[in-house]
Amino acid sequence: MDADERAVQLYTLEYQKAAERYDNIYRSIWTIFSYMTAVAAGFLAFGKDKIDPDVLICIAAGPLLFWFWTTYLPLDRYGNEVIRRLGEIELILNRDFQVQLKHFGPYHDKPLGVFEGLWTASGLKKKLGQLKRARFAICVVFILLNVLFICEATGLRHYGQRFFSAKPPVTTAVGQVHNATGGGGSH
Repeated sequence: MDADERAVQLYTLEYQKAAERYDNIYRSIWTIFSYMTAVAAGFLAFGKDKIDPDVLICIAAGPLLFWFWTTYLPLDRYGNEVIRRLGEIELILNRDFQVQLKHFGPYHDKPLGVFEGLWTASGLKKKLGQLKRARFAICVVFILLNVLFICEATGLRHYGQRFFSAKPPVTTAVGQVHNATGGGGSH
């Protein structure tokens, strides 16, 4: 076996393993997202009568925000590194061994990260190209969810509302809020 045959075998093995890794990364991301969505839906379904609506928004958003910051962003960054390497391998194989692989080659030098994609789209580079990508939509939705979470959490702290009560607060015609414990306060 000569050096070219060994090189092809090694590149082929690396290419196959990297493609499997890329698939596994995004399969994991979306599996974990489905679990976190189920947890958030459970909070919304079973907490609606026991937890103040503003608090419930914060609690339900928690698992989704946790997924975004601790799973999606790191694994997406890792997936971007893998796809760049796959693109590099394709370029090497195309150049050195006269094959025509085109699956990942276009991605070897493009900005693929969530925030890079937002920056590129906001700078009107490739006008709508980045707006069509799932990463852009995910980032926009989670930026809005972060803003909603921060606004709700800040509002709760500012108004000193309790997290749990036997019954949701009732507002009277004068604007008085009465909790199930009999305490009251005004907004």
